[in-house]
Amino acid sequence: MKIHVMSALVAIMCCFMADAAIPAVPRDTSFTVWSTDKKIRKNHPEAVVAKPSLPDGVRAYNDVVYTTIKKTRFGDRDLHVDIFRPDDNKTYPALIMIHGGGWNSGDKSLQIPMAQQIALRGYVTIPVEYRLIPEALYPAGLHDIKTAVRWVRANADRYGIDPERIAVSGCSAGAQLATLVGATNGSKTHEGKGDWRKVSSDVQAVINMDGIATFVSESNIADTRDRFNKKGVLPVNAQWLGGLYEDSPNNWKEASSLLWITPKSAPVCFISSGLPRYSDGRDSLVAIYDSLGIYSERHRIPVDVHPFWFFHPWVDTTVDYATSFLDRMFKPDSAKLPKRYHLTDYGVVNDSTLLQTSAIQSVIDRAEAEGGGEVVVPAGTYLTGALFFKPGTSLTLYEGAVIKGSDDINDYPLIPSRMEGRSIYYHAALINAYHVDNFEISGPGTINGNGYKFWVEFWDNVERANRSGRSWTNLEVRRPRLVFLWGCDNVRLSGVRLINSAFWTSHFYRCNDLVIENCEVQAPREPVRAPSSDAIDLDGCHRVVVRGCYLNCDDDGVCLKGGKGVYADRSYENDSVTDILVEGCVFGPNLHGTLTLGSECIHADNVVMRNCRVDNDCSVLRLKMRPDTYQTYENIRVENITGRFGTLVEILPWKQFFTLEGSNEHPVGLIRNVCISNVSGSCESLGVIAANADDTVIDFTISDIDVRAKTCIFRCNYPEVRLDNVKVNGKSPDILPADDEMKDSLNFDAVDLQQGKNKM
Repeated sequence: MKIHVMSALVAIMCCFMADAAIPAVPRDTSFTVWSTDKKIRKNHPEAVVAKPSLPDGVRAYNDVVYTTIKKTRFGDRDLHVDIFRPDDNKTYPALIMIHGGGWNSGDKSLQIPMAQQIALRGYVTIPVEYRLIPEALYPAGLHDIKTAVRWVRANADRYGIDPERIAVSGCSAGAQLATLVGATNGSKTHEGKGDWRKVSSDVQAVINMDGIATFVSESNIADTRDRFNKKGVLPVNAQWLGGLYEDSPNNWKEASSLLWITPKSAPVCFISSGLPRYSDGRDSLVAIYDSLGIYSERHRIPVDVHPFWFFHPWVDTTVDYATSFLDRMFKPDSAKLPKRYHLTDYGVVNDSTLLQTSAIQSVIDRAEAEGGGEVVVPAGTYLTGALFFKPGTSLTLYEGAVIKGSDDINDYPLIPSRMEGRSIYYHAALINAYHVDNFEISGPGTINGNGYKFWVEFWDNVERANRSGRSWTNLEVRRPRLVFLWGCDNVRLSGVRLINSAFWTSHFYRCNDLVIENCEVQAPREPVRAPSSDAIDLDGCHRVVVRGCYLNCDDDGVCLKGGKGVYADRSYENDSVTDILVEGCVFGPNLHGTLTLGSECIHADNVVMRNCRVDNDCSVLRLKMRPDTYQTYENIRVENITGRFGTLVEILPWKQFFTLEGSNEHPVGLIRNVCISNVSGSCESLGVIAANADDTVIDFTISDIDVRAKTCIFRCNYPEVRLDNVKVNGKSPDILPADDEMKDSLNFDAVDLQQGKNKM
């Protein structure tokens, strides 16, 4: 008996000694969501961390072992996946999701917020663990991912996965791996010796979020060598690949997707930041894909934040791009893959001085006649007058592509249109679409209005009018807008640059379900101001999202319109503006108003502006109250705003072009249920709330405000306005009324025009 007990004790002691001899798997924990948030917070206070939250209708399986690697120096090593899927018994496509972290840090939890949201849209999403630099160098991580693909296919029935519809996505370093996995379908060189070797590791689609497609570009090889020479430490890419290029050329080449493309390679969707270094090899890969007839997409989120997928609003766009691409690949009821019509394939040439309106329009017309398609503008500059997009068509501008507007008004025909709250004949915009549902304009290229000549003519006219003592209007000098859409539903503008418009930059009339995201919209104040170049005008629109945009034009940022005049609220041509969300945007210094309601607006309802950064001298919220128009502004929320601004709120009469049209009407305005909260920064003052004498303001709250201001005076004529925890220079503001004479002097445009007196 004693012998048996002693034997057991010896066995137990040996186990303890063996366990003690096995080191723990080393971890680099430097790359996290929170370390990234701290890094970007100063320059991007508008960013909001996307947190994991299991949606209703989604089921989760956590830490499922997909392989055990035997006899590593860390013992038998389990690798895990998390699984999220719709909470039903149906079969869905799968998306294996690879985290980033420079092949050195990070873990699968970084993918969970996106995985949960994509699962909600009808996919089985699978964040995957793989070995990193502290544990094993290339190709270990690649072999792990290939094994995970085989495991998913082998266990498809258990988790309700279609084994013929498996995609892989990755972020940063994970994107490099994902692209390599998809490019090397069928490649024995890259397969490894993991489990499930009789099962295919081929994938049917790839999503690359800001990851490179090659290591062996001259710039990457030289940059890596330079960084090593300066610091004496191998950069992480060289660590991952076992040395500098000259020390480990085979690994550098083997890990470069660009060198392994075959007709078996999987379609790919690139979602890139505004940082070019993370797109090395992308365009070359797409060119090879095009030559082989393999589908690809390119999208850009133009911010200097590499892990944009960690944050709202960019993660929302990322999920949209990813699921739209997956839907095209895997769901038979989704839109078919668009046929692409590259302008230069149809006789259009790269020439900024040659007017090519007819040639470009013929490509658009051809796309419509052949059942629809994507009109693609390749790199180069193409001069044109008004273009008219037709049902089934869309517009894509590649990197370096510029559509340049003619500066001759005769190239923009007079057509039925909408201007300043009235339906009239007016000049077409540069880009036009009438009743084109599902219309898209995608970047990262540029639409340039080339407005200088029109701006000069406008200010010359103002100067002549002022000298002669007559009034003037915005329409006296005929100027084209940049983009005008009428009656288009399910519209998306994404990642495009809209610049130098002669008049309003983008104008949407009676468009519903509209998304404007990650666009740069600019018009200058110098050397000549770009008058009335509103960034985004929503005219009788419903269900609109504006997110992640940079807006900096010489007028309003986001402006809500819908009609003006004594009878505007009764006219069929006018409409309310409802269900508007503006989030994660940056508003620049040229603006006259950040979020503006009016001057042609009869009714705005359910308007939210949140998580935005401002850097300007105007109001955050501006309500223009016309004494000649019945107006209702209700259910407005402005929250989580930071930066520099002129005033927090400006609510004043707007008398420009006032007329009662010969009637005895006495229009009044109603403002109700408005809340401004959580605002910090610097400003001139809190602003003014002093509408027309008979206008009504009720349920108006300003709360949790902490600003530094040049004056503590807040002009407010309504005791119903409630202030709660509002601090100006550390104390409560001084609330004083504004008389009629003062109202005119406080109007931003009046002050701005007086200060600027001329066009320069």
